[in-house]
Amino acid sequence: MTTVVRGQRLDFSEPHVLRNEAEYDAAVGEVDELLERDPPVGSPEYERLRFLAVLIGAYDDDHYPMGDTSTPQSVVAFMLEQKGMTRADLAPILGGRSRVSEFFSGKRRLSVHQMRRIRDVLGVPADLLLDRPRPARRKGRRGARKAQEANPTAGATRGRGRRKM
Repeated sequence: MTTVVRGQRLDFSEPHVLRNEAEYDAAVGEVDELLERDPPVGSPEYERLRFLAVLIGAYDDDHYPMGDTSTPQSVVAFMLEQKGMTRADLAPILGGRSRVSEFFSGKRRLSVHQMRRIRDVLGVPADLLLDRPRPARRKGRRGARKAQEANPTAGATRGRGRRKM
């Protein structure tokens, strides 16, 4: 196993995935340096940047899966932090401070238009902004009938029915 020092170029003379945290850190450091240089498209530095980004993404997917715990709100909050932005910066994108608040509290879903704008501003893939389907909670007719049979007074309301005189 090789020891990697931050700032040192990784050796890919024998192609391999990122094998450990040290290689991952070195790749992230090199990507940061390459981004600072802003290499022109098609240059060897640009191609190395793309190559390292793929390796970092694969390492992230293997070691830090997002899984079912991620929500559109957590994804947007993470990207805001990464870009040095605040929730207030979303007001013009989502249509006001109240809409931002409703989105983060889970009271409002994003519209397609809002997803597109967040994708463009924050670089979040639109599929990460979709809410996961929730299981239906409704009881069908049969379920409601069984509940009524089990507790005949469950659906009764006060004041209805025959009056005693």
